[in-house]
Amino acid sequence: MKKYIRYSITFLLLLVSASATYGQALDQLGVKKGISMNGSVNASTTVYTANGIDSRRDPLAWYLNGNININMFGYDMPFSFSYSNQSRSYSQPFNQFRFAPSYKWARAYFGTTSMNFSNYTLAGHMFDGAGLELSPGKWRFAAMYGKLLKAVPFDALSPESYNRAAFERVGYGLKMGYEDNGNAYTVSVFRAKDNANSIPYIPDDATITPKENVAVAFNIKQNIAKRFFIETEYSVSALNRDTRSEKNSFDSSRGTSNLLGKLLSPTASTRYFDAIQAGIGYTGNFYVIQLRYERVAPDYVTLGAYNVVNDMRNITVAPTFQLLGGKVNISANAGMQVNNLDDSKTSDAKRFVANINTSIVPNEHWAINSGYSNFSNYTRIRPLVDPYFSNPLDTLDFYQVNNTYNGMIMYRTGDKNRQQTISLNSSYQYASDKSSAVDAKENLNKFFTSNLSYTYNLVPKSLSLMGAVNFYQNSATGVMTTFMGPSVNVNKQYFDKTLRTGISATYNMTKATTEAAGIANTTNSTLFNTGLNINYSPKAKQSASATDAGKKKMFNKQTHNIGASVMWLLRGAAASQPGYSELTSTVNYTYSF
Repeated sequence: MKKYIRYSITFLLLLVSASATYGQALDQLGVKKGISMNGSVNASTTVYTANGIDSRRDPLAWYLNGNININMFGYDMPFSFSYSNQSRSYSQPFNQFRFAPSYKWARAYFGTTSMNFSNYTLAGHMFDGAGLELSPGKWRFAAMYGKLLKAVPFDALSPESYNRAAFERVGYGLKMGYEDNGNAYTVSVFRAKDNANSIPYIPDDATITPKENVAVAFNIKQNIAKRFFIETEYSVSALNRDTRSEKNSFDSSRGTSNLLGKLLSPTASTRYFDAIQAGIGYTGNFYVIQLRYERVAPDYVTLGAYNVVNDMRNITVAPTFQLLGGKVNISANAGMQVNNLDDSKTSDAKRFVANINTSIVPNEHWAINSGYSNFSNYTRIRPLVDPYFSNPLDTLDFYQVNNTYNGMIMYRTGDKNRQQTISLNSSYQYASDKSSAVDAKENLNKFFTSNLSYTYNLVPKSLSLMGAVNFYQNSATGVMTTFMGPSVNVNKQYFDKTLRTGISATYNMTKATTEAAGIANTTNSTLFNTGLNINYSPKAKQSASATDAGKKKMFNKQTHNIGASVMWLLRGAAASQPGYSELTSTVNYTYSF
């Protein structure tokens, strides 16, 4: 069956080449659309120095990246790349390129790219290789093959290499589906395997092992009647945690005699997981309401995703309302989440969440947003004692409650020459937790942030002024931190808006008070940050690929941008901590066409 999947992917890759060629012949390539190109290329260099502290970044860094799209007779061929001297021994490539040509219902991917089959099979993991998406009519096909991780060897002289070491990982997948009038039926399969021989030396105390994974997902979206709809996705994943383990031909206790067992070689370390997402919704004239259920098995893993939240069962209700012709929008969400589905942990957690958000835009001058959320966690901790004897008096209950309030009010006024905006943003969070132990004390955390800003735009002069005041306060058990300060920004454009300049300055004052044994200790510090930036962009020019002005132009517009910025940060001395300063300078050039 492994060979059948590889053959299917190869067949699809060949099919898109033939389909594109045939489609181009039917459209009389080159007669009407010709060749055009657009995109941009950027190069930048950053110089950094520090005084009073050790450098927190490299003294010199350079970056080169670009995005280019070539349209050849209606056939799109986008290409992107990124290079820098900041690359290190990481399993994911830093320097990369991407080429994604498309034509009508066919798209191909080459280089460093990502694709998404489902949340629990292939879900946005980057890979170096090739991919394909076909959507002829109501049918949907997708396939990929490539390297998900590159091999990073161990370095016996560098202990930190243990955290970066990785086996080479290669994966491939196939997705097929059918869509019609909002209904969709999809099945996808993904397989990945590490090359156990890709690392020449493996220390005895190493924790990484070569893995192998197969994941399959079935997805259904179906409209019921006129306003009802249902969505369901069921996924199964088989993970071989160590391909070097002894192979199992059949083990009923582990369930290896199944479809997934045909796609990988089960061993004593093979485990199976499943996940389900289901929902039903109703669409009204001015509202939508959904009921959703999600369950992910403990330790669910797929090598096609960077992270999967597992060991949880989630039930939520989410209504949305749109009132007064869209001037008032209200959305809410409430649900219950539990974990420890297999009772393997020493604690059970139940989490209730409810939140509401409101947006009001009565006219062109006012905008108001507000929100409230309430999170509560209940955890029951069971002591590790005799498994054959349970005493309910030995359990410990742990509660945590978070309340968050946020609001924004903005007023805009002015005309085409003068524009003014005043806005106020505030947020308050109250968090508390307490256990049921006799001597337990309630831990309180309070956070308050607020920002008041004023912006003035003088359009004829291409001048923009902005002033703001920031305030932040955090109080916890025995500690209170207060931060406040003003900030100013001035931006001006010259020479018919081809030269843009800006200057900014921020001054912050911080006060930290700690209390221990009835004695309070206060520490004051300051932080000043200022910067200057300048950018020059001459007027765009038209450019043709041929001398004959009547022929199709390859480039529509060409623009150049040269920019530079300088940022200086000064941290004042505080108690036993000396002050320091940092200077960061950047020069960049961008060519767009």
